[in-house]
Formats: sequence, structure tokens, C-alpha cells
Amino acid sequence: MSVWGKIIGGTTGFALGGPIGALLGIMAGHGVDKAKINKTNKHKFSNNDKEQIFATGVIALAAKLSKVDGKVTKNEIDTFKKIFEFPNNDIKIIGKLFNSAKEDPNNYQSYARQLSDCFLDKKVLNEILNALFAIAYADKILHHKEEKMLIEISKIFKISNDDFNRIKGLYNNSNNGSPYDERMKQYYKILGVLETDSLENIKKKYKDIIKEYHPDRIQGKGLPAEFIKFANKKLIDFNEAYNEIKKHKENKIL
Repeated sequence: MSVWGKIIGGTTGFALGGPIGALLGIMAGHGVDKAKINKTNKHKFSNNDKEQIFATGVIALAAKLSKVDGKVTKNEIDTFKKIFEFPNNDIKIIGKLFNSAKEDPNNYQSYARQLSDCFLDKKVLNEILNALFAIAYADKILHHKEEKMLIEISKIFKISNDDFNRIKGLYNNSNNGSPYDERMKQYYKILGVLETDSLENIKKKYKDIIKEYHPDRIQGKGLPAEFIKFANKKLIDFNEAYNEIKKHKENKIL
């Protein structure tokens, strides 16, 4: 069963509380206990529960992000489909969840704080920020208000500036120079290194990143299976960035 099917009729919302719990309660057809909306229960959740919390939290933040620039574009919807790779028969569930979150009076900060409470592992929070950047950059432009929101979420998640800039670098394609120069600048951004760094230091940073984002370290963290493929695609970007920087550095020596 997909993570969306698990949400319908589930009881995770009852156990969780907070704004995400309220959304899960609405989706499961339960009433919302207003006394619990601002309180996250300290409860040990199973991976099954975490998958629902993760998926609901990402949708809620994506819905809030869509309100920042005042419209939801087709590109943003298509990007969201790529992130979760959901089948067509789940579109109705996701649409209801998205619209409920969009109209929900709770602000995005409250959702971000609850996700931060539920997922202590920074890798999971990095993946949430990564998904939001993918959606924000779907129309190739990061609007000022979107960036401000993403910066605020990263602060709530306690994500370092290096990690924030590295995730942003995966999507931030500026075109101010020659195609080759711009591509090389992008590769350095992706690894979060400087062009003046030695190849030895870049290699060390690259190995640390690959170790952190290895699929084995993501499995079992509460990420839905529908999302893990998207998370693993970053490894391709990191590998390409390092290999191209290595070639560039070695050619400069020759």
C-alpha cells in the first residue's frame, strides 16, 4: 500500500497531535481536538507512522510555499509528482491534503517545528528542504519570498549554512558567463566547495557527502519508499560534480 493509502483511516494523527496530526485526522475522517493542535505528543513512532508524518509534512510545507508567490504552476505540480512518484489513483487524496494544508490557519513555521521535533536525524530534514527547493525552482526562478521561507525553515531545522547552500546549489543555475564556466561554478556549488580549494580537500568533502547520502543511511529513517528514489538521485549529481571538478583541476595542472 502507498503511503497515501495508509493515511486514509489511520490513527497516527491521534497519537501525534500538532498541526500535522490535525491534517492526518482530517484525512482519516476523525474530528480534530483543538486542544492538541499546538502540542506534539512525545511518542515513539514506528517507521510506518513516520512515513505518514514525513509525507504529510512535506505536502503541508509545499502548500504553504505555493501561497508565497500567489500561484501554483503546472511545473510545480509536475515536480511534486516526480518527487513522490505517486500513481494517478492517489491524486485525489494528495489534492485534498494539499488544499487542506493550504487553507489551514497554522503557519509554515509550526509545521517545520513539528517536523524538527519528530525527525531528530538531520539527513531527513535535509531531504525535506531538498524537496522544497526542487518545488520552488520548478519554474526556474527562486522568488525572494520563497527563499526567505526556505531560509527560515532551514533555521528551524538547524541546517548549517554549508548544507543549505549545497542543497540550493543543486537547483540554482545562473547564466552569466560561458556555458562551460557556468557549469563548473554549479559543480562547485553542488559540493559546497570553492574553486580555490585544493583537489585533496575537495575529495575529502566529496567523500563525506557521499557517505552522508548513501542509500543505506537513508533507508529506515521514516522516508516513504515513494520518496527514496528522488533522494538517491542526488548521488548522481554529487558524483558528476566531483568527476568534472577533478578533470578540470587536473587539466589546469597539465
